[in-house]
Amino acid sequence: MNRFDRVTSILLLLQTRSVLTARFLAEHFQVTERTIYRDIRTLENAGVPIGAEAGVGYFLEKGYRLPPVSFTLDEAASLLLGEKLLVSSLDASSLQDFKQALNKVRAVIDSADTDYLSSLDTDLEVFPTGSHFPIDAAHEENQEPGVSGAQGVAHSGDRWLRECRGALVRRQVIEIGYASTGSDSHTARLIEPIGLFYYSWHWHLIAWCRLREAYRDFRLDRIQSFSLQSEQFARHSRLTLQEYLKQRPGQEELQEVELYFSTEAARFVGLSVPSVIVDSSVKHREPRSGASPVLRSVNQWETSYEAHICQSVVVVLEARLPPG
Repeated sequence: MNRFDRVTSILLLLQTRSVLTARFLAEHFQVTERTIYRDIRTLENAGVPIGAEAGVGYFLEKGYRLPPVSFTLDEAASLLLGEKLLVSSLDASSLQDFKQALNKVRAVIDSADTDYLSSLDTDLEVFPTGSHFPIDAAHEENQEPGVSGAQGVAHSGDRWLRECRGALVRRQVIEIGYASTGSDSHTARLIEPIGLFYYSWHWHLIAWCRLREAYRDFRLDRIQSFSLQSEQFARHSRLTLQEYLKQRPGQEELQEVELYFSTEAARFVGLSVPSVIVDSSVKHREPRSGASPVLRSVNQWETSYEAHICQSVVVVLEARLPPG
């Protein structure tokens, strides 16, 4: 972040908190406290009435307000992602409040950026189940979030979301290095993206793969490299994300599956975090679909399963390792 953006951000933070310390600001912007002192002096020289109290911190004098602040396109796009994720997590009135807030954001950005958001909106979908977040599973098992391994759930390793957003709107060809399920190596792919789909605690980039000559599901945390190409493709030449999802077998009856693996078996189906350890088994949750890489791996093995009927169908699979 350059100095101008940092100084502006400090002023915005001062409007959101009653008091801010130099230490907090230094940690927030990853700079030294000496740098924060200089930035505060810059704001004071510009006429911003900043008060300071030893041992307490900095604050804005009462009555001072900035004019309405405009949002950057990336900030607005991130709020749109948040709206999609919150659909199944908020009650109807709270979700409506969030949508109204997002509409106010749309109202203060440029018309070209509004068109960008509208286009992106059609390229995003979230699988509507009861739990989307790793922290939910941690609460279910009374474990601490934010840790990995046998102690609980690790934070998502998804990357490239910002780059994917731009490529989707511009229908831009992408070259990726992708590590398939259960493989340590990765292959180079040229893909034509059609949408982002969130399920099983991860964002998935849905795209036409030129190598496989078919639509493929690329989990973002398995993309090792990402390079936007100058080449673009016609939007009408490929399916929309909604058309793709409707063509998936059994999409109208899509349910959530819980899989329990031994730690060793989980490694062979390519499971990574977030996974929850339950009674020494790795718990994995995702939509029940034949397109799932994990389920495809399981179906290749001899397995036994037991179906439990509760609020929804949950299938518990005890997977065996493949011979050899």
